Order: sequence, then structure tokens, then C-alpha cells
Amino acid sequence: MQEIDLTTLTWQLYGWRPYTWRLGKSMETGTSMQADIGPVPARVPGSVQQALRDAGILPDWNAGMNSLACEWVEHRHWDFSVTLPAGAISPGQRVLLDAQGLDYSGWILVDCREVAAFKGALTPHLFELTAALCDGEAHQLSIVFDVPPPEQGQIGYTSNSRHFKPRYCYSWDWTPRIVPIGIWDALSLKSAAQCAIDPIHTRASLAADHRTGRVEVALQADALIVPPAEIGEVTVALLDGAAELARASNRFTRERLDIVLDGIAVEPWWPNGLGTAKTYTLRLEASIQGEPWRLDRVVGFRRVRWLPCEGAPADAEPWICEVNGTPVFLQGANWVPPRTSYPDSSDDEYRRLIELYHDMGCTCLRVWGGAILEKDIFYRLCGEAGILVWQEFPLSSSGVENWPPEEPETIVELSHLCMSYIRRRAHHPALLLWCGGNELLGGGGKGVDSVPCDYTHPCIAAMKDVVDRWDPGRRFLPTSASGPWEWGLPERFGTGTLHDVHGPWGFGAGLNNLDEWRAYWSRDDALFRSETGMPAAHSLDLFRKYGGGADVWPPTTAYWRHTAAWWGQWDRFREQLGDLPPDEALAEYIRLTQAEQAEAYAIAAAACKNRFPRCGGFLVWMGHDAFPCPANNAFIDFDRNPKPAYFALKKVFRDET
Repeated sequence: MQEIDLTTLTWQLYGWRPYTWRLGKSMETGTSMQADIGPVPARVPGSVQQALRDAGILPDWNAGMNSLACEWVEHRHWDFSVTLPAGAISPGQRVLLDAQGLDYSGWILVDCREVAAFKGALTPHLFELTAALCDGEAHQLSIVFDVPPPEQGQIGYTSNSRHFKPRYCYSWDWTPRIVPIGIWDALSLKSAAQCAIDPIHTRASLAADHRTGRVEVALQADALIVPPAEIGEVTVALLDGAAELARASNRFTRERLDIVLDGIAVEPWWPNGLGTAKTYTLRLEASIQGEPWRLDRVVGFRRVRWLPCEGAPADAEPWICEVNGTPVFLQGANWVPPRTSYPDSSDDEYRRLIELYHDMGCTCLRVWGGAILEKDIFYRLCGEAGILVWQEFPLSSSGVENWPPEEPETIVELSHLCMSYIRRRAHHPALLLWCGGNELLGGGGKGVDSVPCDYTHPCIAAMKDVVDRWDPGRRFLPTSASGPWEWGLPERFGTGTLHDVHGPWGFGAGLNNLDEWRAYWSRDDALFRSETGMPAAHSLDLFRKYGGGADVWPPTTAYWRHTAAWWGQWDRFREQLGDLPPDEALAEYIRLTQAEQAEAYAIAAAACKNRFPRCGGFLVWMGHDAFPCPANNAFIDFDRNPKPAYFALKKVFRDET
């Protein structure tokens, strides 16, 4: 059987009042219940919201305050349906549905009959559909989504995290509430042979001579699908384009098979600006029940060591990243999905953003814990661009309380999710480290929100155990920030307690202008800066494009409070702008805030980089907008236009000053 890529078929979307579809899609009852909404065409992958917007049922939530008119979508059940033509699956053929991203929970139906249920936005699913599809006839496949879980947005209690659905979509200080429902990753029908082998890991490493590579492959046979004895010889080959560099074969004698390629002459993978980010193809092939099986993975060979910062306290974790014997200053930004509705982020958007980060000289992007396990294309593009990836597990701070969950069943569920992250992404050469999550606080006891959690917290300890077992040798951090103290407060300069720290984000907390900002950074002695921000308004063109008819001036209106309440700077500029006509005042406000952001970021980045190797890195919060916020800390706007701060940072990152 050829794998059937379901994303290439024509899908229809229906909206139902909760559970009404059980009558309307039931052949037994003889009822004629109809969906409230639809059918409307739907893209897969894609969100319910995007399909409704394309059909003219929802407004553009990026404009004005239109997102408020979209929240009703969360209170329906949504049915993605497709017709599988006769003959697509041969009679008697065993067939499974491989769903890599279903957000969040619901049911699988074939010809209106429920055959499976699912839960978990960040977990892949595999469903046996043989009994329903193996007769060679045409069938209707439906994926019905339940209402999203009541997850917390930015403010709440981290210890209550249970669902591990991306929290930022429930509203954050840089996006309104748009809670995606739908299919966000690959979706296909496969034969049993195509699902028989699970790669536990495919690991590439570079020897100390920086010229010789080693590949370790561990495969697991799914005995419930195909017994190991029915799997033929498995071959592993390393390819450089069409040229084969190494090959080895073996057979399963039990459920696990390990194959090693060693002593291979390879070129090292280098971070951006230090050399070529050389990648190879690792090809795995087998014959299973007479049917070919193949898996290609991108790999690269690099040798990473972590060294202590010069003059660091003896108890500090190492913050100098050495790649292939060369210390690298980790400079870049915090990464969030390209769009608030992450199922609708296109490959072209990923390419455009990674090109921008590469061109400005970034060597590291931190994938923040309130979002997703980033898509495979993100990792592939970062690998090609020489950008290292700091990937966080799905936990984040909550403002009121930032303590990770402690219930054993929740920790077990999170541990399985972490293992899944590792199996899907650990082979990528861009992956630098794993992290427990963003701003998990209470290291001095629950509620002590100035102290980061450490490895003694049961949730953090469990995640570390998963990394140690499934990705040995890869660095794991308990949280970001980490160390004795969370915030980069100036009164702690000189105390040895600022290791990996966050802040400041703009003025306040004793900083009132650029002179005080410059003085602050001249005294800084933190070992690493994984979050620093300074807000600026986006361009006048974007106000015109996304204002949606709302009052965009002054920066205190409901439009600003909708997404940028934290980032207005009206109090600082009111006196000099208050007498100008609104259009002139807005234009001047944009100019002033963008110029200030550019200078502030250049000051901070240069101060940290000039201290290297006493400081290991500097990451801006955040790199790009996922929503057209009127003001935010991002230096790339929603239409992927760089702000002046982008070019100021580029000069520092590329050593052009």
C-alpha cells in the first residue's frame, strides 16, 4: 500500500452544537439533524478558525478588536470530513491513521461510526482503522473535535497545568485569545509495514579530531503491529547528496535493534558565522512483510561542550557553549510560532523568518515553553542556517503562581510528552538543549517567586530523567531563568547570584531613560541573558492595515489595551506629543519608540558580547510578532518587516560596530 497523504485531499468542515453530531451523523437513528455551520472547505493542516475566515464566517481577527468576535468558535464541536475514494485501500489491507498533530481532543469516525478517541495537542496519535476501511469501498473519514480544554492564559497557576495545550493562544501580553482547533501537522493513512518500526533515536556525533563522525541508530519494533521476526534486514546509510558515505545492516532478533556507523570522514556542522552548516541524510530502509519501509532524517556532526564563564562562581552552571572546539557567543532571540493560530503558519513564513534571523547573525533561538514543540521544518531550516535551538518543554510561568505541577499522574503524562519530543526532534543538528520550561519559580519553596526551580522539584527531576535516558549527553536546564535568582536586579550586581537571568523589559524598576539603561548594562555581571526586552510601536503602514477602524490614538484606547496594555509608553511621551494632531502624534510616537528600542537593544547586546567569555549569551524577548500588536518587544513585525532594532542588533551580532 502506498502511504496516503490526507493533506492532499478535499476536506469539508462542519460546526455542531456539542454532541448534536452524534444524532446528525448516526445512521441508526434515522434522524436528519443538520450541522449549524457548513459545509465549508477546510485546509489540512489548518485550523477551524482559518477555514471559517476563508469562508467569510469569521472576520480577520488580526484587525482591530475582531478577535473578540471569534471566541464563540470554542463553544462548538467541529467536524473535519473527507471522502476516501473506492480502491484507495485494497481489500484486506491493514491500515492505520497516523496523526502527528490534533488539537486538542475528540473522536475519529468512519462512515458516521465512532472508531477511536484522542486527546493531546502535542502528542502524535496512531489509530487502527483496518476493520472500518479494508473492504476496498469508498468511505467517509471524520475527525470531530471537542470544545478546547479550559486552559489558562498568561495569568493563573502553573501548578494547575494539566492539558499541555499551547497556553499563549488563550491570550498573552503579545496576542489576544484565539484558541486554535484543528489539524496542525502531518496526517496520513499507512499500512502496518509503514508503522512497524519506531526510531528511538538517530544520533550523530563528531570525534575529537573534528573530522570523523559516528552515527548511532536505535529502532524499536512495534510487536502489536508487526512481530520483529517478520521484519527483514534493516539498512542504515549515510548520504551526502547522492553519494553514500557509509552503510550497515542488521536484523531484529528482539524488539530493539541497534546499528552503529563509525569512523566516517565528515565535515563538521558549524554555527552561523563560523563556517558551513553542513548536513547529511541518514536513510533507514527495510523490507517488512514484503513491503518497503523507509525513513530519511537530516543529521549533522558537531561536538558541543559547555564551559564555565570566566570568573564565574564555583557553583554556577557552565554558560560558554563550545562547538567543535570554538567558543560561541549565543546571540539571538526568543522564538514563538509565526502566527497566533499556529496550525496556519506556512512553510514560507518559517523560511522568511529563519532567513531574517540568519542574516542578522543569530546563533541561537529559544523556543519558549508556553508554545509548541516546533515543527520539523523549523528545525530543518535552523539546521541549514546554522542556528542552534533551545527547546523548552510545555510549561510556563503564570504570574499569580509559577510552581510546576506536583501530582504524580500529571508528571507521568508530562514525562511521556517529553520523551515524544525527544524521539521526534533529537536527531536535528540544530538542537542544542532541552529546558523544563519558562520562568518556573519557587526554588526556595512554593510561592517564592524570585528563586528559579531546580532539579529537586519532582516535575523537573522527572523531565531530567527522561532526557538523561532518551537523549544522553544533551544538556537539560531546569528552567529559564536558572540559578540563584530570576531577575537581573541591579542591587544583585557583584553578588555572584546572577547566572541565567531575565529582564529588564523596558523602563521601570529603577530605569527611567537610556542613560540609566546604559549605566545598568555597564555594571551587569550576569553569566547569561536569556530574556531582555524593550517595546516599540509597529509601523504606520501596519496601523493602517490592521487598525480595523478602531481608535488607534492615543496609545491608551481599547485597541491598545486589547493586546499591548503592558507595552504602552504614553506617560513618557505625553508631554512632547500631546499638542500634535493625532496623525502626526502617532507617526512621531512610532519614530521615538522605534529609535529608543534600537538604541536600547544595541547597548544591551554589545555590553553582554563585550564581556564574552565572562558572559555566554544574549537573547531578546521576543524576535518577531505572532500577532500585529500595536506595540511589543519584537524587532520583526507581523508582516515580517524588520524594525530599526533589527539592524541595530545585526551590527552587534555581526561585529560591524
